[in-house]
Amino acid sequence: MDSSNWRKKFSARRGSTLVLFSLMLPLVLIPIVGLAIDGTMLYIVQAKLSAACDGAALGAGRLLGTPANTVEIAGEFLNANFPAGYWGAYNVRPDIRANTIFSTHTITVSATADVPLLFMRILGQNSSRVAASAVATRRDTRVELVLDRSYSMVNQMSALRTAAVTFTNLFTPGTDELGLVIFGGSAFVAYPTTRPYSLTSGTGPNVHFADTPAQGSDNMITLLNALQVGTDTGTAEGLWLAYQELKKANAIDNDPTRLNAIVLFTDGVPNGFTAWFNDPNNNALNGSVCRCTYNPSPDSTAPAPPTQPNITKNIVGWMATSGSSQNLSFFSPSTSSGIGIYNMLIFDATNSAKYWVSHLSGSQVNDMVDISGTPVNNCQHLDDTDMTGLKKIPPQDYYGTSTSGTAYTNGILYKKYKVAYDSTKPDNGYHVGLASWNVVDNTAQRILSDTNMNIAIYCIGYTGNGGVDAALLKRVANTQDATSYNTNYQTGIYVEAADSTGLNNAFNTVASEILRLAQ
Repeated sequence: MDSSNWRKKFSARRGSTLVLFSLMLPLVLIPIVGLAIDGTMLYIVQAKLSAACDGAALGAGRLLGTPANTVEIAGEFLNANFPAGYWGAYNVRPDIRANTIFSTHTITVSATADVPLLFMRILGQNSSRVAASAVATRRDTRVELVLDRSYSMVNQMSALRTAAVTFTNLFTPGTDELGLVIFGGSAFVAYPTTRPYSLTSGTGPNVHFADTPAQGSDNMITLLNALQVGTDTGTAEGLWLAYQELKKANAIDNDPTRLNAIVLFTDGVPNGFTAWFNDPNNNALNGSVCRCTYNPSPDSTAPAPPTQPNITKNIVGWMATSGSSQNLSFFSPSTSSGIGIYNMLIFDATNSAKYWVSHLSGSQVNDMVDISGTPVNNCQHLDDTDMTGLKKIPPQDYYGTSTSGTAYTNGILYKKYKVAYDSTKPDNGYHVGLASWNVVDNTAQRILSDTNMNIAIYCIGYTGNGGVDAALLKRVANTQDATSYNTNYQTGIYVEAADSTGLNNAFNTVASEILRLAQ
């Protein structure tokens, strides 16, 4: 091809391209660029409006269930977070609605705004509307706080009091329901303060936990501030009483939407439990040596009882092995002893809750009583120096929870000594410790399996006194990494704390989990 002809054809094609580009510029390219710019502006405004709605829902949501005007508060949050004229936006139209069904409170924050357009005006589109919405839901809570005040807490009791009071103050009086259970070797319901105590009657946790108490009375805050240390670690009874209290309140409210929770704090491993020792169906008394009027099956060779042989009293109490759990050495299966049977505090009708919160020593609880609170006498060989009056560890605790099973093999006590549980050794602290472990684990399973209540359990373990059994507490809380995790039960959390600061943070973590807003 002649080079001059090629140059002429190329020049002609180049001219055609310029003409085509000139025609496309106003019809295609400018609208595309304009759409991109205006679209970006709309995206920015919509993102800001969405964030403002989220902030308004969360900000007002924290006050759901209180007398506060949450609709008005949400509007103030919205205005503060989406300033007038933001990127030229105008005609901001909020739609805020609050709704309550039983104890579930919901606030919905929706808003629209008109945004002026720039380049798209050439196509006759002067503005466009963006919209956003957010929803926050808060459930009123029903919480039982269960606190371990065993002797090992003597140096941390002040920190525990502070953390527990701070935790309690995070809840809303008049809306949330709170109760308090305290346990050492024996457990009792500290708040509400009704005496005598009943497993079946009463209000359970209530909304008056922080009300100003009448003269001579106490609320939950004053009781927590009076808390003192005392005795051993009967964790299972503390959990079971908390469960009974939650059921009482639930029966009164008849509200299926309220959140039910148990918050368990402990600083050690369980070393005792309650029992009915002369249960005719599972008699644990040794008939050959126990000179006890109330033994339902004495051996024919045993000395005659000192009084009438008929069974007139039920011997109930808590049994525990003494010592410190800091190194588990007192649980040694070859040397551990020091087991006794003591009075259960739920049967005390004389002293107030404030008395037992602030006073508890071994000398005050040494005497066994029957279920009416009457002292049980003439039962030798059933004290902390001689336990030959027992022939076995009772197969269940006072509340009907089994002391048996193999779950204890997950715990630190078994992992240290590798000795299988033997219920025929009631005078050995190691085997009492394994029974105590089992009854805590089985108690938690009974509570979690109650699908009518759907209770979540949150556990706080204080490790500053030598450590806790994390495997057990994770099973109690049904955490996802627990060896017994069950997807059919409520999933709780387990939090550890090593000092006073960590203790306060742990309680705050649990409170945040319970009070968190759902979006």
